[in-house]
Amino acid sequence: MNCGCIYERKTRITYYDLDFRGGIKLSALLRMVHIAADVNANDLGIGFEVLSAMNMSFVLQRFGLSIHRMPAYNENVIIRTWPDSVSRGTFLRKGDMHDDGGQKIMEWASLWILFDIGARKILKPTALPITLPTPSDLGVSILPEKIPLHTDAINRFSNYIHTVHYAEVDTNMHMNNSIYGDLVGNALFSNPDLPARNWREVQINYLAETRLGDEIEVNAYQESNTMLVVGSTPERVAFSAKIITDPLRKLCPKSSN
Repeated sequence: MNCGCIYERKTRITYYDLDFRGGIKLSALLRMVHIAADVNANDLGIGFEVLSAMNMSFVLQRFGLSIHRMPAYNENVIIRTWPDSVSRGTFLRKGDMHDDGGQKIMEWASLWILFDIGARKILKPTALPITLPTPSDLGVSILPEKIPLHTDAINRFSNYIHTVHYAEVDTNMHMNNSIYGDLVGNALFSNPDLPARNWREVQINYLAETRLGDEIEVNAYQESNTMLVVGSTPERVAFSAKIITDPLRKLCPKSSN
């Protein structure tokens, strides 16, 4: 049931959203998801402008994505997002993507904390200027998971250093959440001889902010159909990502447009 808090919009998949496999780039999808979440939060009265005036911001901790199939070039899709439950000081947000026929092709869930920008500390949910509506149950089962960082026993196949540049930093003064999708893609497809497997599930943990000029060492590991990408600065682990692949799944349908 729609509680009046669900944001929905139709968008078209453009060629610059896609990678060389013909599937949507993880960074492009994250950008779509975050734009929808920002508009939804603004409609609820807790958008960027309202919270920044109160010296507060939502900070993303984890993101989980389930892929039924990739959307194709020039395909029209419907993106929805809505706030879900609040538990132990964290805010769960869910969303999904449907095709024109109403078939769900992706679903996701993200975990957020409320942050005091000046004091650099986590705030309680009661600091929000509104009471969030009762969650809607729209059938999203994926959850954002904590990724174990045990890499000693698995094969490392990629390593590179990434420097955070101007174009990657947002108004919160750290690297934008969507850019981590490019770091993951760069790590996984650094070797052109590796098979371009289809992605079935993606989990990202945002562990520490990275700022302009920071250098991130990115390593990718593989064990069977699971790949792990870890990005670290000299001081700490900045992010980790787990990608479960399905080499038997068709990447995306041929566009009929």
